[in-house]
Amino acid sequence: MNKVVRIYLISEHTDKKGDPVNYQDINKLLWELQKQTRTIKNKTIQYCWEYQNFSSDYYKEHHAYPSEKEILSYTLDGYVNDKLKNSSDLYSVNRSSTIRNAIKEFKNAKADMIKGVKSVISYKSDQPLSLHNQSVRIEYIGGQYFANIKLVNSPYAKEHDFASTMIRFKFWIRDKSAETIIQRCLSNEYKISESEMFYDRKKKQWYINLCYSFSASKNDSLDIHKILGVDLGIAYPMCASVYGDYARFTIHGGEIEKFRRTVEARKLSMLKQGKNCGEGRKGHGIKCRNKPAYNISDKIARFRDTINHKYSKALIDYALKNNCGVIQMEELTGITADADRFLKNWTYYDLQTKIKYKAEENGIKFKLIKPKYTSQRCSKCGYIDKENRKTQAHFLCLKCGFECNADYNASQNISIENIDMIIEQELKSDANIGCT
Repeated sequence: MNKVVRIYLISEHTDKKGDPVNYQDINKLLWELQKQTRTIKNKTIQYCWEYQNFSSDYYKEHHAYPSEKEILSYTLDGYVNDKLKNSSDLYSVNRSSTIRNAIKEFKNAKADMIKGVKSVISYKSDQPLSLHNQSVRIEYIGGQYFANIKLVNSPYAKEHDFASTMIRFKFWIRDKSAETIIQRCLSNEYKISESEMFYDRKKKQWYINLCYSFSASKNDSLDIHKILGVDLGIAYPMCASVYGDYARFTIHGGEIEKFRRTVEARKLSMLKQGKNCGEGRKGHGIKCRNKPAYNISDKIARFRDTINHKYSKALIDYALKNNCGVIQMEELTGITADADRFLKNWTYYDLQTKIKYKAEENGIKFKLIKPKYTSQRCSKCGYIDKENRKTQAHFLCLKCGFECNADYNASQNISIENIDMIIEQELKSDANIGCT
């Protein structure tokens, strides 16, 4: 399992003589590395496009795609790394990680870019600094936690009289949970994985998203045949149940709606106030004038993150209480319709991600199924008809008369093992003609 903890950094770097290096100089270095990271990523995308065009022409002529190693003498990331190895001051393995991540993003978006559905990837100036797992070393000295992070290559360190390629930072730890994670990384209970460094413009401080991994726990007391089906609905943001159980776990969403209405009203008020702002904000453009309104987005993001942690924890507690060995959810690829506006406005992917890693932490298996027809299928008789769900909240089977909350019915379907394959077979039956 992989997880991330955010920790702010305070420069503690010294030169060869042991004298402190001015934190402003460290900031300038990090900003320069950020600029170089952006350049490397954009050049990587350019090389990817060149190889993609060559590959397409090769296919037209030979009716098969070329082998990267036969054409380039390397894999694509090895080829790009060789081309860019002298183009920056980045520590070598961090440069390799930067290139590899850009190539991965290109390959993931390639089909959509070729179709014109997505714009060609272009990286902006605020790029994170990629940190290979070999680049981060944590120490505990005198009651303080420190990170020695390899950021620059040897030529840069020698030129600027650095003692090593490592830049030293003190961790600014604000809560006990972060300290516990660092302690476990020190004891090797957790292993540090590839991480990233970011600059927080609001706080004017750098921080590390420290990625760490550990083995998921095993819980032999759970019933692997007992599945908790979780429906991310509209009437309820989340509804979960075990097949055959009338009891269910539901989130009503009132907390979300109340917060959203309050924030939207506040944002609208601030935008109106921007027209009559003081002299300090005038003359700097509309972005500066409306800055307080735009800053609300940070508050919304924090609220969503907090709520998703709260909801995911409550769901896992419910699963453990009911001895469920499996949590089953729908893939989120279908949440695009205008009717699903509530779903699109909420960070459901983040919620699903939090449920997944918390389930695995507690030894609960996590599965995704195809969502098609789970909301139209009667969980009692299996009859599928779009008219079964006349409203978002109400389900009434036209065949057997089963009536219940629509999200509960969907969660009952989702709690059935291999439900997507069962639905596929049911659609081939003459008994299910209402969905067409």
